Amino acid sequence: MGKKNTWIITAVCLAILSLEGCKDDVVSAGSSALQGDDAEGVVVCVDTLSDIVSSIQVASPVYSSPDSCLLGECRSADYGTLKADLLTQFACPEGWVYPDSSELDSVCLYVYYRSYYGDGNAPLGINAYELDGNETLCYDSAYRSDVDISRFTTMTRSVLTQTEVVSLSHPADSIYSSALNAYMPYVRMKLNKKQADKLFNIRDFSSQEAFNQAFPGLYVTSVYGSSAALYIYSLCLTIHYHFTYQSGGEYKTMGDSKVLYANSEVKQLCHYEYTNRDDVLSSLKQDTACGYVLSPANIYTRLTIPTTYLMARIDSGVQDRTPYINLARLRIDVLNGGSKGGKEDNWARPANYMLLTLENAYDLIFKDAKLPTDTTALLGTLTSTFNSVSGVYDYYYAFNLSSLFTDMLRRENSDTLNMILVPVETEYTTTNSATYLSSLKLKQSVSATKIRSSRDTESPMKVEVVYSGFNTKKAK
Repeated sequence: MGKKNTWIITAVCLAILSLEGCKDDVVSAGSSALQGDDAEGVVVCVDTLSDIVSSIQVASPVYSSPDSCLLGECRSADYGTLKADLLTQFACPEGWVYPDSSELDSVCLYVYYRSYYGDGNAPLGINAYELDGNETLCYDSAYRSDVDISRFTTMTRSVLTQTEVVSLSHPADSIYSSALNAYMPYVRMKLNKKQADKLFNIRDFSSQEAFNQAFPGLYVTSVYGSSAALYIYSLCLTIHYHFTYQSGGEYKTMGDSKVLYANSEVKQLCHYEYTNRDDVLSSLKQDTACGYVLSPANIYTRLTIPTTYLMARIDSGVQDRTPYINLARLRIDVLNGGSKGGKEDNWARPANYMLLTLENAYDLIFKDAKLPTDTTALLGTLTSTFNSVSGVYDYYYAFNLSSLFTDMLRRENSDTLNMILVPVETEYTTTNSATYLSSLKLKQSVSATKIRSSRDTESPMKVEVVYSGFNTKKAK
């Protein structure tokens, strides 16, 4: 079949999408747009698949993403209580040597944060503990966010002089960040003398492994306060010391400092404890007209699509021709897209990006850090359109499943297609020629997305499908 006819078929498919009255019926179209033998070999059909089953479930705990940690506690009347903290190593300053006659002044832990969740007037108490457990963090291991903390710390050796109380609405200190182009608040906490001396007395900076043996790292957690959490940007330990030196026959004293960073060179682990998740899940399941996607609680919505039924409909529509799926559009309507998020419901903010992924591709994408293909997962962006009837904006995610369905046509498949909606954060890289997705991580900031389920009576989930059938014997 020539290029001209290919363009004609594409135009016909696009035109059919505007035929609202034909969505629920299989129709034969397109042959009048072609001539001769081509007209006998082509059929274009529109169908609607409305037999999707949606359900709320708990997915595998998220794999920790150290660039997006929370510290504190998030509490919601609808979504329960989530406690967040972190474990971290610190990068070895390889080759570092203290000046002769150096004496310790103090060691301080700095916690920099972008912003906070919750009530800024509520106090947040922070403490830090030595990683003195039987197991040390391994850089090459992938840890789940519900990892047993007791593997790494006994929580008996506090490293701070006292619990630091943070006032979020009136931060005590801030520093300008050129990366963020804004002032970034931070919390400064002083280590007790025993821990400070231990850190200062380390003299083996030959390798990261040797440094980890001497100083395995810290567990930083909130010890009271249940209404706020920090969005952590970075952490560091600063060793303040002084030394004397001789100049012009006189002895002089100079103060200096050495910074130990918690960065990408070492292991960091974000830990979450959802204390009443089972009760929340049971309550949410009672609302059968809605689905929910909560982060970082890893409560997701699962979609089961009857693929055998769909393929049977396609085979019937194309009438023994070779089938091609031109469009398979799934729209997920968001019910809280316009929420401003007041004090009581500020968890209820939908994710800006939602990934619809095959259930069996979840670990591949988030544990093995593989970018998705259009046959494993699809990325949707929170989109809004003005509804002239209701006078408000409608929010939704849209996914085109055509490549996924076409891939299914080419191989043996199970009776159903199981997919899950996962909130994600994205990074894009721009070159001279194009912009492309370079990083995809599970969303770990506080978010709740409420959607219409497959049992919603007003507008249930459905897939609008446009497909074509070609008579390969007549194709040129």
